[in-house]
Amino acid sequence: MKNRFNQTGMIFLHTLRRDWLKLLIWTVALSLFAGGFAKSLYEMYGKDPAGLVTMYETMKNPAMIAMLGPTLATAKTYSIGAMYAQEMILFTALVFAIVSIMHVISRTRKEEDDGITELIRSFQVGRLANTTAIVLEMFLLHVVIIAFSTILLQVQNIPGLSFSSNLLYSASLGAQGFLWAMIALIFVQLAAGAGGARGLSFLTIGFFYILRMGTDMSAPDASWFNPLGWSYLVNVYVSDDWFPIVIAFVVSIVFLVISYMLEQARDMGAGYLPERSGRDHAKERLLSLPGLVLRLQKTFIISWLFSLFIAGAMYGSIFGDMDDFVSDNEIMKQMFLHNANYTIQEQFMSVLFVILSLLTTIFIIGSLMKLMNEEKKGRWDQLYATKISRAKFYWYHVIMTFLLGVIGQFAAILGLYLAQRSVMDTPLSLWEVSKSGIIWLPAIFFFIGILAVLIGWLPRFTVVIWGYLIFAFFISYFGQMMDIPEFVTKLDVFSYIPKVPVEEWKWGAIILIKLIALLLIVIGFIGYKKRDLVSE
Repeated sequence: MKNRFNQTGMIFLHTLRRDWLKLLIWTVALSLFAGGFAKSLYEMYGKDPAGLVTMYETMKNPAMIAMLGPTLATAKTYSIGAMYAQEMILFTALVFAIVSIMHVISRTRKEEDDGITELIRSFQVGRLANTTAIVLEMFLLHVVIIAFSTILLQVQNIPGLSFSSNLLYSASLGAQGFLWAMIALIFVQLAAGAGGARGLSFLTIGFFYILRMGTDMSAPDASWFNPLGWSYLVNVYVSDDWFPIVIAFVVSIVFLVISYMLEQARDMGAGYLPERSGRDHAKERLLSLPGLVLRLQKTFIISWLFSLFIAGAMYGSIFGDMDDFVSDNEIMKQMFLHNANYTIQEQFMSVLFVILSLLTTIFIIGSLMKLMNEEKKGRWDQLYATKISRAKFYWYHVIMTFLLGVIGQFAAILGLYLAQRSVMDTPLSLWEVSKSGIIWLPAIFFFIGILAVLIGWLPRFTVVIWGYLIFAFFISYFGQMMDIPEFVTKLDVFSYIPKVPVEEWKWGAIILIKLIALLLIVIGFIGYKKRDLVSE
């Protein structure tokens, strides 16, 4: 057994030397994201008890619980810490999980697919040494992040935020990051390749997020069986329960042991999930570039469209509870029913489509990014050598991404419409729901333009698009709550989109965003047509 971990220490040190800059950036970015905004919230709400009560009533709304999770705080115990945790902890846990999943798969299965692992194992290196080194790296990363974010919360010196609670808040996020790293390790063993492992990991995290939307509303105790639920079930700044962290750590160790057992028994480059046998003869549509591109992305497209439909349906399913909630809540009446022209559902729908549109944006970025990923892996080389022009490659991918953006947004619209229609006595019409959703398409297309420029002129830096997407999400979601300066808010393209039907259509801004997106795509094409091919 010892030989299976031979040279783990050497590989661990090598891994740290290789990844130190990336780990440093993640440590700073994730620590700031986790604990850097508590002071802003305190300045806005912490000094005004009435403001906290108003926020408490707002967060009790079914739509807010569906997005952020519940809290055990009462109106009397709802402190600035309880509000900060409820608004931040679930979404921050998702960010931690995504970073962990991407890194673990990149440093394990992707390197195995690329032949790097085979080269390493040709030396006197244990079969489990590389995996163990990555596990140690992830554990160390999250311990450091826990320390940094705790210190960051502590130095802000916010009344009511004790050191023990700050530590619990940070530990909950660190535990989530490490847990999902171990879950990704399981899929590394099961899937046939790195792409399959990523797909299964993100499908799992999406499934558990959608599942908790239902259980948090109808069966709160069931959230104890949801890995994402362990993030907010610590009830930090309210009752400070460490038990969910213990559960997360124990489950992480169990998953690690299972992944070890699976890795020991499988062949390098193989997976446990069966691969469907290919056809003896390819279909005729694969002879065309559009047919080939669609075939390569078929599973990705279908899974994302299904996920967007389910996400819209889950949000739409809570519309039926909103009227009862507001009818018994005077504060909510004052906040949302001062304009008789719009129902509570219409007002929340305009907010929910911000989240759904961001999900659609992730979908289309992932689709267009495959143009670059296939090029880096050298899979386009044989096609580039044929009479197919660079223009066809570029415009087929861009046009398909545009169409997928429209289809993806309508999948979310349809899911929300059908769900609210089944739970409301007087449901919104399909046109009313569609107007609130399609208004966001120009902003979604704008991301295609930015990524097109990166692919054309800075192909090795396409990952920058994810940074801007995270920034857009943060500004759209936390902008008003954090009192962020207006000039920063204006850098987010989503801030220019009116929240229909509550706000009026802004045709000038919408048309301008579309024109800028088109210009960026043309600029990207110019660079793509002239530049050299890149490889990993």
